[in-house]
Amino acid sequence: MNNESRYIQAGKEKLHYLEWGNGKRLLLAFHGYEDDAEMFNPLQQYLSEEYTILSFDLPHHGKSKWSEDTQLTKQELMALVESLKITYNVSKVSLLGYSMGGRVCLTIIACLPASIDKVVLIASDGLTQNSYYYFFTHNYFGKKIFRNLLDRPMPYFRLMNLLKKMRLVNASRHKFAMHFLQTEKSRKFLLHVWIGMSDIMPGPVKLRMAIRRYAIPISIFMGFYDKIIPPSMAEKFKSGLDTVQLFILEKGHRVFDNETAQQIAERF
Repeated sequence: MNNESRYIQAGKEKLHYLEWGNGKRLLLAFHGYEDDAEMFNPLQQYLSEEYTILSFDLPHHGKSKWSEDTQLTKQELMALVESLKITYNVSKVSLLGYSMGGRVCLTIIACLPASIDKVVLIASDGLTQNSYYYFFTHNYFGKKIFRNLLDRPMPYFRLMNLLKKMRLVNASRHKFAMHFLQTEKSRKFLLHVWIGMSDIMPGPVKLRMAIRRYAIPISIFMGFYDKIIPPSMAEKFKSGLDTVQLFILEKGHRVFDNETAQQIAERF
């Protein structure tokens, strides 16, 4: 069984990935924020005979070599997928994405729908358009506000605590925000990742047209108790898409683990 550490060029930068298995089908896996390629290791025992699994470290994560203020562009992501198809001699790839990695999968679907076999999304970002994220990463004034927030977070902390006290922000979202903004290191990491991943956003109309036209089978696993990306987002996304199946598990945002790995693997 292959278990290799490799790099692939993405523009001027390099993404690290782990290769598992020796199957004839190709599965590309993308982790979530603050995770790395190792998170999908439990899938080896279920998929490594049928699939060759490439699990990536996204920009600024794991062993990937990525410069500050550098985007991973849609064009670079598509070139990467096309290159891997040639290298592994396949006409189609399957996709697996958790949280932020789900947004990567949805972007690939929108741009290369004819190249997609099966897709599994886990607590996926990108199911609905996030206007706040777009404002903070694509708008000139939004970028200024976001950088100021990261440089001077105390007023924001006071505001979040007030909103929590007034019950306008639930405890899970408050904890989520505080975790990523609490230290200077975590704030810098957030800035780098938001910039690095800001172009990886699927156009919702283009995405839905692609799924319908190519009848792409998509399985979505959501956590019933997830307050970060609640199941209602997946239910809204699924509406009108006959090839999308939704599975709601007794979990929070951390849906993928050793306990659910086999159930998720069965969708491939």
